[in-house]
This record gives sequence, structure tokens and C-alpha cells, in this order.
Amino acid sequence: MNWPELRQKLEPAKDWIIKNQSDDGSISWDEKGKCDPWDHCECLIALAIYEEWDAWHKGVNWFLENINQHGLIFPEFQNQRATQIHFESHHAPYISLALMQASLIDKKQIDYLSKKSNFKEKIDLIFNELNNFRDEDGYYFWAKDKKGYSDNSLITATMSILLSIKANDISKDINFDTLKWSKKFNRDGQDRSRFSMDFYYPFLAGIKKDKSEFKKMLKSFYVEGLGVKCVKEEPWVTFAESSECVLAALVNGNENLAEEIFKNLLQFQNSDGIFPTGYQYDLKIFWPDEKSTWTNAAVIIAGHALCTFRENKIGTGSNVFINLSNS
Repeated sequence: MNWPELRQKLEPAKDWIIKNQSDDGSISWDEKGKCDPWDHCECLIALAIYEEWDAWHKGVNWFLENINQHGLIFPEFQNQRATQIHFESHHAPYISLALMQASLIDKKQIDYLSKKSNFKEKIDLIFNELNNFRDEDGYYFWAKDKKGYSDNSLITATMSILLSIKANDISKDINFDTLKWSKKFNRDGQDRSRFSMDFYYPFLAGIKKDKSEFKKMLKSFYVEGLGVKCVKEEPWVTFAESSECVLAALVNGNENLAEEIFKNLLQFQNSDGIFPTGYQYDLKIFWPDEKSTWTNAAVIIAGHALCTFRENKIGTGSNVFINLSNS
């Protein structure tokens, strides 16, 4: 399937995202009104792919308007009001992925934004504040509240940060080859290897590159014919994780595997053209009972990246997540 065909097939998923955008520009998970800024940015990437610029600009404006004087944004809003009063290090920088996606498709959208008086100042503020989350070993604390910084550095949050830094400054050389994985990322006595995101995000960010290691680790999470599990021991495939794993496989040079996983998840598009969050295959039920905007955004991003990769053969590298030609 080429992108024009897939674009038409996934149009209802894009429309579902726009349907759940509030008048103020925030994009909720669904009609219940909860908004997570990281997921909001995921949706903005999908809107840029579809060149839905009115909705995209509304969403970017909402995000930047909610960046505080320290370059941070609250991690949850409910019906347009902040409902959690702490900050997570990977949330604010992630806007750079949405900005880069738009720039690669239609640079004049970013030119328009850059003319706004506080645009560059807000972006600089975000990445300046991000430096304050780094510990003495160069790891990023996961969160901060009025008591100070969290004692955890999470793989997924850190990899999201690295992608955000790269998107904000494509020329920046980031060397994390010296990461002490076992020392810093398995904190509080918890083994996080049971989570698929902790497996594939380092590959998605281009930090891990061994193709054989990727395939070996994937075996613990991939259910052939269905998709990628969220948690190793649970009979539950989730379609955002499946989509992100498609991207990780592309970055890792496993094009055929990426295509196989993506074809698996397409079967779960419902009669309205929308993707549910996940499928519990022992009980044969969709669970939880929701259709999340960010899941549908992830499917769009994966589908477009796969088509772009396959049709243009642009090679591998962490920018496959956002490397769009205007096809």
C-alpha cells in the first residue's frame, strides 16, 4: 500500500483527533476531556502529516501558551484545567518533534510561527530548563515537583528527550554510548525489562543499533498476527506500542519486520475507521474500552514513515520517525 492509499484509509483516524480538539487547541485522549501534553504533541505530528494546519497551529499555540516561566508544562489537563501539579522532563521538549515534522512538510508553517514575538524565547526556555533535569552522570530525572527532582531516570522518557533534542537541533551530536543502563534505569528495585517500550525506545532513538539484538528482544513482545504487547506477561497487544515498534524497526533497518507488524494492526481499524487502544487476545475483547487520539496518531505516524521509507529508500537513522518528504 502506498501513502496516498493509506492516507485515505487512515483519514477517519485523523478526523477523530480533530474531533477531540477543544476550542482552546488542546487535544484530549477522547471525549472525556483528559489531555496529556506528550500525547497532544503526538497528535500534532499526525496533523502535520495530513497538513491540517488550522488544527495544528491551534494545538501548537495551546502548548506554548501553557509553558510556564521555567519552560515547563503540567503533565495532565482535564477539561482545559491542570489536574496534576508536577512536571515531567520529557513533556515540554517533545513539541520540537511536531515542529520538525511540520517543517519537513511545509517550512512556511514554521516561518509563520517564528515571526511571533515569543516563539523562539519559549523554545529556548524549554531546552534551557531541560539541562536542569540532568544529574551528575548526565541522566535526566523523570520528574520534578515542589519537593525537588524525582530519583528516577526512565528509559522511555530519556529516549523521548534525546529525539526532542535532535529535532530541535539536527546538527547536534549526542553521544550516549557511555550510558550505564543497569545502574540508572532499573531504579527502586524494579526490573523494567517487562515493558516493551523500554525495549524498543533505545532503538527508535538510534542509541541501540544491533539488528540481531532487536530481533531477539522483540520475540518476548511480538504476537505474530496481532501486534506488540505492552507488558511481556500480559495477553494484551496495544496499537500505539505496535506503531512505535514499527518505527523502531525501521530505524534499525528491519523494513520487512516493520511492514509485518503494521499489517497486523491494520486489521483492528473499526467500522468507523478508528483504532482502539488495545486488544486482550485471551478474552478476545478490546481493552480498555476507549479509542485514544494518541493511539490513532501513532498509527498515522508509523504508516506514513513506513510508506516514505519504502517508496523513497531514504535509509536508516533516528530521523525516520519524522523524516517526511511531501509525498
